[in-house]
Amino acid sequence: MPLYCLYIHSIDQSSGICQLYNGTICQHFLKNTHVFIPPNATINELEERLKAAYGVIKESKDMNANCRKYALPSLCFSSLPICRTPERTNLLYFANLAMFTNLYSGNDTREKRSVSKDSKSKHFFLKKKSIFYDDVFSKDVSSKYPPTKESENLKRICREECELLETELCQKEYAIAKRHPVIGIVGVEECQRLPQHKDCSTLGITIEVDETENCYWEDGSSYRGIKNRSITGKPCLRWSWLMKEISDFPELIGQNYCRNPGSAEKSPWCFVDDRSLDRNIESCHIPKCSHNLWLRIILISGLIVAAFIIILLFVFFKKKGSQGMKNIQNINTPNAGDNIYGNSQLNSNQDMGRIPLNSSMEPVGVTSKNMEKNSLLRIPHFTLQDVEFFEELGEGAFGKVYKGQLRQLNKKTVNVAIKALKENASIKTQQDFRREIDLISDLKHQNIVCILGVILNKEPYCMLFEYMANGDLHEFLIANSPMEKKCLLQLEFLQIAMQISEGMEYLSGHHYVHRDLAARNCLVNEGLTVKISDFGLSRDIYSSDYYRVQSKSLLPVRWMPSESILYGKFTTESDIWSFGVVLWEIYSYGMQPYSGYSNPEVINLIRSRQLLSCPENCPSAVYSLMIECWHEQAVKRPTFTDISHRLRTWYDGHIKIDHINP
Repeated sequence: MPLYCLYIHSIDQSSGICQLYNGTICQHFLKNTHVFIPPNATINELEERLKAAYGVIKESKDMNANCRKYALPSLCFSSLPICRTPERTNLLYFANLAMFTNLYSGNDTREKRSVSKDSKSKHFFLKKKSIFYDDVFSKDVSSKYPPTKESENLKRICREECELLETELCQKEYAIAKRHPVIGIVGVEECQRLPQHKDCSTLGITIEVDETENCYWEDGSSYRGIKNRSITGKPCLRWSWLMKEISDFPELIGQNYCRNPGSAEKSPWCFVDDRSLDRNIESCHIPKCSHNLWLRIILISGLIVAAFIIILLFVFFKKKGSQGMKNIQNINTPNAGDNIYGNSQLNSNQDMGRIPLNSSMEPVGVTSKNMEKNSLLRIPHFTLQDVEFFEELGEGAFGKVYKGQLRQLNKKTVNVAIKALKENASIKTQQDFRREIDLISDLKHQNIVCILGVILNKEPYCMLFEYMANGDLHEFLIANSPMEKKCLLQLEFLQIAMQISEGMEYLSGHHYVHRDLAARNCLVNEGLTVKISDFGLSRDIYSSDYYRVQSKSLLPVRWMPSESILYGKFTTESDIWSFGVVLWEIYSYGMQPYSGYSNPEVINLIRSRQLLSCPENCPSAVYSLMIECWHEQAVKRPTFTDISHRLRTWYDGHIKIDHINP
């Protein structure tokens, strides 16, 4: 066979291409992703094999329940690994064919003869191939690898999880699968051959650990602390070394901490190394929680009494010292749990009566000295005559929000958003309105909608904000979506995400928690300038985004992690989860998260770690960032500083590529 034919045959036999997955068996895991199709196979053939293998798994009565839930994702990711760079992989494959065709097409017969007649032909071929790679793919190192399953830059199963399945959780099932005539054809990953890569396809295996748990209840079967030494001080051995069948006890997977699986003992225990015995069991020195309960109650009661006394002393001396103090108030940073704009959707608005206010939003009778302490003095004050109301934008808990025009002191006019306090507002609503002004008065950032001034001399009292011409981000994305026969560039996606991240980085750095970060609460101005806001507008189009949980406040559950839904815990880390959902909204052109599911169903999906799938045409690196933002453990989510750095790096990289390849 001629050398040309040999090399073409070699390419055809050893390489594959990336195709968009459009099947049904692995839709939950691979929807809208490009998967690697090996040589001599088609995506339809692989789909049929997966159907047959999944049918065997569903009918099997021998598979452990704790192992069964990982069987399908394991099969999907094994047989159809996700391509990290599908465009480059396919370009490389077809460009190779084109190159070889040009080299040996017969246009240069003299060169063809010289290549085929001596022993240097292979060297000549590889040299041409190297020059071609360096010329076309010099900007992407990963694409220099030939497109094969073993060497291509694929997103494969996380090696650590694969090893946990094979050696601990599904030891018996894994061994059977490799030899099974149907499942074996599909292919089960050889864990030792998987690369050590952080960007991998996770099966969702979690090791149950609670570092804060330092005592146990009852017999300790629910203990998940990190004590790993026995009562004699000996280090605990890994459970899988001595308990071969741990499928029924997922709390033992991948660790050597003290546990009491199946309530086998009266307290947590572990295996220790004792050469005098083959299997030596020792209990662990962990206190029982109930033994310390009364001691804790006494200590807490003592601390409460001491704190009460300290507060009384502090108030006494403060009143005594205030008689000779100058009227200066330090500006305090709000608590981390405060919403930057009051989060009007979460506030109760029961009318509890109203007190008259003077021009500084203080109750009548407040002295001028106390007025000087008010942070309102730092904000420009205007009158109703300085403002012209145009149109109503929506209605929040404080009242209606309008588009208007402000005439400034220099006689120039500027478009503004006017947030008005409704008439006959309750005392609590008035206090929240004033507190919101106080909270946002110090916020100055190019990606935060900043307050321009207030109107407090006459009702309706108003806050004036800069007006964003292109409305909220959700509407902007829909208006520029393929449904409207438009589209955004990858560079524009990154530009939007980067601005929101930098705004949130500023807020988190100043100890603010947003609580309702979503595309609807980001505004877009001309030049694709994006700023974070929260006007709390109760428009019908967003009513389905909020859900009343257990007769409490309306919550945006589709943007919330489980710790916020279940325990009402709002932190910077919960804002990071919400940012991951905003990223998903951006790349989905404003699609509602978990569209098609009711709010109660969404809560169950989030609790069971059923995450949003990768949007169409979303880069794998961006989707991986979303997954990191949705980490079950809040402390393992990336910081806004890290997110901003990554987005900035990708954005700058796109600019360089566009500059080099116009």
